[in-house]
Amino acid sequence: MIALLAGVAYYWVTRPTDSAVFLSLLPAFIPEQSSTFLTRWSGWLPTFFHVFAFALLTYLALGRRHVLFACLLWAVVNALFEFGQALPAETLEGMPDLLNLRTYFSHGIFDPLDLVACAMGAWAAWAVIRSGESHEN
Repeated sequence: MIALLAGVAYYWVTRPTDSAVFLSLLPAFIPEQSSTFLTRWSGWLPTFFHVFAFALLTYLALGRRHVLFACLLWAVVNALFEFGQALPAETLEGMPDLLNLRTYFSHGIFDPLDLVACAMGAWAAWAVIRSGESHEN
């Protein structure tokens, strides 16, 4: 939950309200110049937190036998969203704007560091789970 809240706080401080559906539910935050620096050098953090937190939550929901599945699932889902941001405008025009995906893809910027963050988040979740399991035994 801490990782999820850290990701939400990061989005709230660095992203426009219309960039994610859940941000419209929060009070508006007026970013200052410092958040531009934060966004430029740590833009991969939300991807890391998203994969890390959701892999842990999926593991908790599915149980011990599904550690690898939980970690890989969220790494792949996030990587697909990242690749979606690299789609050409013509492809996006034909896409229905279900859950604001067309807007997300068209305003997003493909960043290879986000792909690295997907892998790091999945690995970190796997490491935390394995560490916790070794302490139980």
